[in-house]
Amino acid sequence: MIRLWYRVVAGGFAGALVVGSVSALPSTTHLRQVSGGSSTALAQAKAINMKVTDLTTTIKWATEQPSATPKGEAPLGKTAVACIAKGGPVSPDPFGTSGVTGGVVLVDNSSPTYFEKSATLTHLPSASSEVVVLKTGAGALADLGAVGRKASLACLATQLAADSSLQGAGKGVKASATYMSAPHFGQGSGGVHIRFLESGGNLPAPLKIYDDVYDYVQGPAEVSLTFINLGSALSSASEASAIAKVMARAKSAVGKG
Repeated sequence: MIRLWYRVVAGGFAGALVVGSVSALPSTTHLRQVSGGSSTALAQAKAINMKVTDLTTTIKWATEQPSATPKGEAPLGKTAVACIAKGGPVSPDPFGTSGVTGGVVLVDNSSPTYFEKSATLTHLPSASSEVVVLKTGAGALADLGAVGRKASLACLATQLAADSSLQGAGKGVKASATYMSAPHFGQGSGGVHIRFLESGGNLPAPLKIYDDVYDYVQGPAEVSLTFINLGSALSSASEASAIAKVMARAKSAVGKG
């Protein structure tokens, strides 16, 4: 799930307001490139991940491919996982939080980031997904339970704020996290929806970045979908429509695992 914090637009948005230059915008995509050693799991993850055709046609979408994860993000991810683990069992990479593969984590694969074509300064709204495949479905369900523990919200919000500053959002970035209702898909609890609100730093007040993250489990696959917008959340109906398409492919790709 850390891949939701690779597209920090706060620094670039504020910079663009000040200097009127798109060059002030840091890259809005730092989704991890393909990692992991299982060809079967990799094929499954690629099949499941979000496609531009999953998204609403009311927006004209542009595509940005994943890039290598900035070096400074790795320690933040590991710290977040260690924080989550204080509440109970969790894998080394729950829903992509750390990007650490190996052992029980077979693959961590990201979709491209899709963003509104005309939004050259902010790259928002945007949508993306990440699929982590574990060795067992039981491990994936444990991870779903872990991100659903109330104590995990603070771990993830802290990671978001720190990663935002790392990406150029400035000092004093604040992030909050709240559980929201989620369309019911997959196994276990039927999904976890966390809404992150980001403010401060270089982002002009009272603007906030809304980051809706939905986590689901299908067999050994952990599916995380992210929808980001400036000033308000994307329509819940459009998010639910995209989620339904992705999770239908997940069920076809891995079954009940």
